Amino acid sequence: MLKLELKVEDIIEIYETGPEAVITLFNSLNSEHQKIVEHQAARIIELEEKVRSLEEKLNKNSLNSSKPPSTDNDMIKKLRTKSSRVKSDKKVGGQKGHEGTTLSMVPNPDYIKIHEVKKCKNCDKNLEDEKVDEYEIRQVFDIPPVKIIVTEHRAEVKKCSCGCKNIGEFPEDVKSPVQYGNRVTGLAVYLHDYQLIPYSRSCELLSDVCGCEISSGLHPKIWTSG
Repeated sequence: MLKLELKVEDIIEIYETGPEAVITLFNSLNSEHQKIVEHQAARIIELEEKVRSLEEKLNKNSLNSSKPPSTDNDMIKKLRTKSSRVKSDKKVGGQKGHEGTTLSMVPNPDYIKIHEVKKCKNCDKNLEDEKVDEYEIRQVFDIPPVKIIVTEHRAEVKKCSCGCKNIGEFPEDVKSPVQYGNRVTGLAVYLHDYQLIPYSRSCELLSDVCGCEISSGLHPKIWTSG
């Protein structure tokens, strides 16, 4: 890239030469300036891309990617181990005057288990045939065991007398011979995208809780909501 450096004497000499020399000088300076601007613009774009790439690498950690916790910097390790809650002088539990939220019995439970009285605890008399006076009731709220269920879809195949082979239509979301259903894929996306649990730990959780063996490398599509 040429660099034009003119002294006052040079400028006066060009001026005295005539208008054409001045125009030529102006065009040369303008062209040189345009080259400098284009070079700087390209350099700025290149540096911005490098900065963006470095920021993405720095922002990745075990909380928002599949990187192991051992690669976290000191700040992330503090976030993992140190609570952001401010220590309070109040005692643990509900505070005085606070209306607590407790479980309330429901009128229509899902299951009822009868615990029979077969004999008197005082004289050992058989009470199996005696009428029940009343029930003492206690309710337990819990979640049912989580277990993967397999639904097999079978599309009928029928051949018409005209020779045409007709096959029943599968549901739109059943696209592969073997696949995971919407509930499993939805839970996987929720764990990784919303709760920011890394792939490996999400797989471990799904295996421990649901009993489904999902590999982050073998089934990459399960981790995307699109």
